[in-house]
Amino acid sequence: MNCKVTIYGSRDADAVFSDGELVFDGRGFELKYKIGEDRCCLSYSGGTVTQSRRGNVNTDITFARGKNTICMLLSGELTGGVPVKTEFLSVVQSDGGVEVYIDYYLGGARINLNLSAVISPKETK
Repeated sequence: MNCKVTIYGSRDADAVFSDGELVFDGRGFELKYKIGEDRCCLSYSGGTVTQSRRGNVNTDITFARGKNTICMLLSGELTGGVPVKTEFLSVVQSDGGVEVYIDYYLGGARINLNLSAVISPKETK
């Protein structure tokens, strides 16, 4: 379903807006959208959120509340990982779309990610 994506990633940054494609399945959803020229995918299943971004630097992050995971960074032949600690994770699904709230530490930096994907009105009929 076509949707409008809004992302708030830090207090000092402006919101990011994108068109997206949201697909629900029996266990969760997959949301595809763009940030600039980068292709992004956020998926949810079984209490875990995975975010992938493909562009100049590719990233893959898995978020699971209270868990330590790794943010994988891939750029050409260079790869590496940065520790991630998910403090809070909330996913709300409805007929109108999804809302995702994640508070996490990436390395030592605290990040608050708020993402909403609102299904276009013509898609909900």
